[in-house]
Amino acid sequence: MKNRFFAPGLLFTAVLASYAQIKNVQALQAMDDASMARVAGQSGITIETTTQHSDGALLSTGEIRFTEEDRDGQGEDYIAVDGLKLRTYMTDVNGNFIGADTFRTDIDIDADGNVSIRTSDVDTLDLELGRISLSGRTLFGAARFSMWEFIGDSYLETVLLNDSAGARVGFRTVMEEGSGLTYQFDEDGVTFSTDIVFLPAPGESAFRSELFLSGNNDELKLEIGETSGSFEIRNISLLDAAGASLFGANNFGDLGFADLGVNTGYFTVRANDDAGVDGNGVDGIRGEINLDMTAGNVFYRTGNQRINFSDVALNTHGELSYTLDFIDTGFTSGISTSIFDVNDLDLMIGAVYFSAGDGSSPGLSMGTFAIENLNLHGDSLDLQLYTLPGAGSEGMQMDLTMAGTTSFELTIKDDDDGSGNPQPQLTAEVVMNNFSLSQTIDQTEKGLHVGIVDQSMDLNINQIRMGDGSVQQGQTGRIVMNNISLQPGSYFRVEPLQ
Repeated sequence: MKNRFFAPGLLFTAVLASYAQIKNVQALQAMDDASMARVAGQSGITIETTTQHSDGALLSTGEIRFTEEDRDGQGEDYIAVDGLKLRTYMTDVNGNFIGADTFRTDIDIDADGNVSIRTSDVDTLDLELGRISLSGRTLFGAARFSMWEFIGDSYLETVLLNDSAGARVGFRTVMEEGSGLTYQFDEDGVTFSTDIVFLPAPGESAFRSELFLSGNNDELKLEIGETSGSFEIRNISLLDAAGASLFGANNFGDLGFADLGVNTGYFTVRANDDAGVDGNGVDGIRGEINLDMTAGNVFYRTGNQRINFSDVALNTHGELSYTLDFIDTGFTSGISTSIFDVNDLDLMIGAVYFSAGDGSSPGLSMGTFAIENLNLHGDSLDLQLYTLPGAGSEGMQMDLTMAGTTSFELTIKDDDDGSGNPQPQLTAEVVMNNFSLSQTIDQTEKGLHVGIVDQSMDLNINQIRMGDGSVQQGQTGRIVMNNISLQPGSYFRVEPLQ
């Protein structure tokens, strides 16, 4: 079964493997003839690393900064993290700290010339990132991947592949059932928190995922490899400064992704080679995205009930192009990205139904939903994420624009009744013109606050048809709505039910 990867595994594998090798090179001792004579039938080496710090600290850094080359003459923009801290330690059955950890790194070369660096026997891992800022303006106060528990034979692996096509590196995450971590980030004195749990596919003992990195002189390519199993994002919550839930025993619920598969999945990254208006070039990166992905089930759960979206499929039908750039307007900073060459994107949901929290006792499906042939007609989707202006402000503003015409075909089809006859369905062509949305997103003690700065568009729903295919009634008409807008200053707030 194929699909997506879990990104933190890539970073942790690289950091742990590098540290283990650097740390232990200093302790290598020469072997005498007698010791050498006792070595037989060995393949590769094993390194055991024990943290010496009282809290299990393994690695820490000062500020980490990526500065974008100034090619447009508008000044250098950058993203910065105030620091990084990596800890590895042991916990008791209740998750309490009981001491520093010793983990194992195996380095081996197989018969095909591939070099494997595998990190295992890790009890618990923490990665903390300091304040995250864009060109000096705070986006988040801090971010943490904490209490990552490696159950049983769980491991992270980096493989240097002996590929005739060129340099290629594989990253593999294998997590036995029960493994998981807590992800948190801070903003304006409020902490977003959630638990991530890895689950194996039926009949297997571990969740597995792969990511491959390759490159040449011009670009990097990230490929999504095989994935088996599922993961759940549980207990989505907001916490106060003391770590207590702002809503008591209530939270925002859980999200789950199961039976993930990828027929095609890759991203390319290279420097933006556009000439720019004055011929001096532009800042940022550009690349392509090509996705043909499926998910057997995606669900949202609260309490002991959940809504399920089964047989979900996303297909770009070839490469989409994108650009990404850091920006600084003088009073705020952020990230600007554009996606173009979108002319045939499909998103399909095979069934929508309710069930018990564990997926049992499924109800009747509410039907099949599909958005097909999404086309930007030569224009682009432009997205900007800004830090909020003003000293001490955190959170972000999101501006989304689809200039010109955007169209897609909408299908809503009844669930199959098993009769073998065509099922009733509704089809229509949806056309949006000059879509624009600007909103602020901020987490507060009262919940997630989304404020409307501006929103407008024209909407046409054409060629509306209803019927079962065999007795299609033909076109029933069209709906035209011009100058649709939301009042600036409006907002909505998301919080758990009390």
